[in-house]
Amino acid sequence: MPRSFARTKGALHLVSEPGFAPSLSPRFAAYVRDYLMDREVNPGPIFEACDINFNNSEEYDRPLPVERVASLFQRAAEVTSNPFMGLSMGQDFHYESSSLLVVAMVAAPSVGEGLAFLNAYDQYIDTAIKTDFQPGYSPAQFSADLLHEAGSGMVQLNDYLMGFLVQTLNVATRSRIPLLEVTFQHDKPNDISELQSFFNCQLTFESEHNSIRFHPKFLNQPFLTSNKLLFRILASAMETYFSLGDEHQGFVSTVCRHIMLQESMEYTDSESIAQRLQISPRTLRRKLAEQGYTFQEAKNLARERRAKFLLANSKASLTDIAFELGYSELSAFSRAFRSWVGETPQSYRESIKALLQ
Repeated sequence: MPRSFARTKGALHLVSEPGFAPSLSPRFAAYVRDYLMDREVNPGPIFEACDINFNNSEEYDRPLPVERVASLFQRAAEVTSNPFMGLSMGQDFHYESSSLLVVAMVAAPSVGEGLAFLNAYDQYIDTAIKTDFQPGYSPAQFSADLLHEAGSGMVQLNDYLMGFLVQTLNVATRSRIPLLEVTFQHDKPNDISELQSFFNCQLTFESEHNSIRFHPKFLNQPFLTSNKLLFRILASAMETYFSLGDEHQGFVSTVCRHIMLQESMEYTDSESIAQRLQISPRTLRRKLAEQGYTFQEAKNLARERRAKFLLANSKASLTDIAFELGYSELSAFSRAFRSWVGETPQSYRESIKALLQ
């Protein structure tokens, strides 16, 4: 199995095993950078101590191990002498530094649609966060659980996730979310005054989930930040990247998603993907064959969709994209892309850019 779980003081955490490395988007590093620079603290030494490159925070950069990000949060809290650093970061979030996922979320028409979008796609960007959205419950609930080694210190990161989520909903609606309860996976701190003041509702610690619970009527609250054209464009980009767009090929789509989440597509094989899916390689190949695919064909589909996403939504060079997809030479990537799409990568990028102007 690629991962298993252990329960510690009522909280469910992931225990990593070989073949699975929960990670977070490099944008998390950018958020910590902004927080430190706002307080005139040089981020360089703090990032260096946590073995994180201060300059690498683009969405297409290599994901960061969740443990390393947690260490960065903790060290930032210590340096700034702020035991509520995670909450402060969530409150003071720089929306101009937002990831594409956050930009799309706040462009949605309403709270319910924004949270549904976040729930659908965050798991593919931040593999260390397991989200769950229950709009049909009373109270409605959205959870964002960190998958990490049992016993690791995640207080600041947990506080940030809940603080950011509530602050974003407040900002996007220009109102206060009617919170009924906020739960945290970590132990209860000695001082919860700042948390109590911000959330202004029941707080529960040592919980199974990091979650917010609120009155269901708030799901219909419109986002005043809504931009329907932008939302459609970004939702389409996410769908292109993470789905084959064919509901009858669900298993192929799932395999492609897991291939795209690997650090190196070049060395991704059927054995590693089978491990991620918790099935045998033989079962993987059989289920793909039932839908008319070999593993190599599924891998090429994953490459095609990642290539389209990066060409349309990043400034990465064609050479960098080729290496990202596992090609040793740009010419090999160009030939493959032409066979998929019927035009060169550069022509495709220019066509998408012209379409969006």
